[in-house]
Amino acid sequence: MPPPVTGILAGSQYRALRFLLIISTPEGPKIISWVFMHPLEKKVKQSIEANRLLAQGELVVVGVSGGPDSLALLHALKALAPVLDFGLMAVYVDHGLRPAETEGERQLVAAVADRLEVPWRAGGVAVREYARSQGLSLEHAARRLRYRFFAQVASETGAARIAVAHTADDQAEELLLRLLRGTARGGLSGMAPLARGRIIRPLLAVNKAEVLAYLQQRRVDFAEDSSNQDLRFVRNRVRLELMPWLEQRFNPRLRETLCQTAAVLQDEEELLGSLAESAYREALLSPGEGEAEVTLSREVFVAQPRALQRRLLEKALRAMGIKPAGRQIEQLLKGAGRGGRGVIAHLAAGVTVSRDSQYLAFTREAPGPRRRRPGANNRR
Repeated sequence: MPPPVTGILAGSQYRALRFLLIISTPEGPKIISWVFMHPLEKKVKQSIEANRLLAQGELVVVGVSGGPDSLALLHALKALAPVLDFGLMAVYVDHGLRPAETEGERQLVAAVADRLEVPWRAGGVAVREYARSQGLSLEHAARRLRYRFFAQVASETGAARIAVAHTADDQAEELLLRLLRGTARGGLSGMAPLARGRIIRPLLAVNKAEVLAYLQQRRVDFAEDSSNQDLRFVRNRVRLELMPWLEQRFNPRLRETLCQTAAVLQDEEELLGSLAESAYREALLSPGEGEAEVTLSREVFVAQPRALQRRLLEKALRAMGIKPAGRQIEQLLKGAGRGGRGVIAHLAAGVTVSRDSQYLAFTREAPGPRRRRPGANNRR
């Protein structure tokens, strides 16, 4: 005769369900535990574990706009928090661009966070003024200030990670956008699950249809950002016009294809990055002081394949505080291959790249008037 069995179901619509099976045996009660999760939550858990996005006991700042993606992320992380043992802090940022909508979004985020018993913060940033002063697009300025605010909250609360809600659809659109603008191999690998040591993207394996189905099943209301329909933004034209046209005319599974391409290139990027790091350590002769100078061995440099030469140049520029651009790298690559001694390029922030028979030197001029080259004459 089978032993008596008792089942206990624990949880709520906001948490993973835990089923406890209690079996009576001659030795006493035996407890078997299962955790039942929504398929989307399982995907998020797999991504967190496979990419080592979170560690036990860590606090995570979650960017929540009130839109479907970020609310799905918040609910999924809330369900997983007791399973993986991490804490949450929801953060809403008002960019000052849609005053008619933002108060409703803030109230929605506050209500959801309170219902989930997740602490939350809200703040505002002046995107238009910053974009004008820095010569940036509104989209670029908003992204920079948003991440800056997330980082500020993380610093104030001791959070180790910042979670953002990019999905597989966003990954496909980003890859296509980078192709249109032009990018190196690293750019074609798309957005990484873990970036800059603290930005995590747990939804990268989840598509938009899965997000909407999850919210419907969880009965979660969300806000619609009207700016997502504004065709003045290139990203919106890619999502609303170009991507559907390509899917209709060429490949109905284009988003999946692009995401698979990004995943393959990410794996290869990891290998190339490791090779480049080893070659850079071998080539580096002088890291300089206070980012004033970086010197590479020209002998080691020219012995590398061109793919690694590009990466060495990128690393040297980053060490000097310059974000590498594709055209800059090709200019430096061409100049580094020439014989003799000379200046290859004058770059931003007073950085000069020069070569001689033994070295490639990246130097920064001291503030003040530029020194005249010896022997230079005034031309009239």
